[in-house]
Amino acid sequence: MSASPLGDLGARSPRWAGLRSGVVDIRGTDVHLVTNGIDPQDSPATPHLFVHGLGGSATNWFDVMPDLGADRAVLAMDLPGFGRTVPPRASAARVRANARFLPVLLDVLGLEKVVLHGNSMGGLISVLAAPLMADRIEAVVLAAPALPSARSDLTHLSPEMLRRFAPMAIPGVGTTLLRTMWSRMDVDRLIEDATAMNWRDPGRIRPDVAALMRENMTFAKQQPWRVEALGYATESLVSSLLAAREVTDAIMGMTHRTLVVWGDADRLVSRLVIQHLVDLRPDWRVAVLPDVGHVAQMETPERYVDVVTRWLADGRVDTGAGDAVPWAEWVAGPGADAAGPSEVASVA
Repeated sequence: MSASPLGDLGARSPRWAGLRSGVVDIRGTDVHLVTNGIDPQDSPATPHLFVHGLGGSATNWFDVMPDLGADRAVLAMDLPGFGRTVPPRASAARVRANARFLPVLLDVLGLEKVVLHGNSMGGLISVLAAPLMADRIEAVVLAAPALPSARSDLTHLSPEMLRRFAPMAIPGVGTTLLRTMWSRMDVDRLIEDATAMNWRDPGRIRPDVAALMRENMTFAKQQPWRVEALGYATESLVSSLLAAREVTDAIMGMTHRTLVVWGDADRLVSRLVIQHLVDLRPDWRVAVLPDVGHVAQMETPERYVDVVTRWLADGRVDTGAGDAVPWAEWVAGPGADAAGPSEVASVA
């Protein structure tokens, strides 16, 4: 792995000490990769592989990587078209292209098996990638996955989500509007918009995380390829959810034990999406994190680590200290009616 595009991560935050940023050639594409420096061959524990959401990057996973990597390798990449991974062409940022990218990444890195984590769009990509590398996945964690609800149409979206995503159902139109928005909004406004949608409480953002978010957004605004790639990714995500058969078939075909982590204050993936997953796959475990938004691994990383670690150990979702509530208990409880309208995906 070549020199770090992000410098000494430990100097940025003591929480990130030990994380290493570098670039790896994945069949001709220079992919930005972050690891904890542990060689997967040196640990008997299965590595964790993290897949970010729409508009995100490997940095979305920094706060959970050290703890989940205490006894094993952990790896997070910037998908082609995101972060610091320049896509070979803008269309390579589409969700199906990135689903095909994941098994290639495993091949090049020599990873025999992984625990696969996917947040938002990364959850959709992980589901679509699962049939392509079924024998190389030990377990799957879907964090607020952008997956279909029982009704794969736009009529039940909130007005805000309808305004944002309905144009993406028309090829070319959504990308044109996105390009206009991207050019008119400065870095501060883009960050404000993203945090308002993705965080239950933006006041939980630490200064070190805020500084990295600003650096990432400033870098993104300077890249001529970024908005085109974002447009392709968003249009492909919306089309995947409207024509949901392929996604549903992939969900039904998954043979891996799977945990869904969902914050009940998520403005982007609603109760309808999670309920549909429960109906399709009653064997999957669902952990509800009260008062958490769309990016649980960033907003409350300690709670994300706790629920994932417990589930990997014994397959259960515990209610210890109120950190995580099993789906059935949450639905039966007083917070059941607090969920907002359904949506399609994260934009951060």
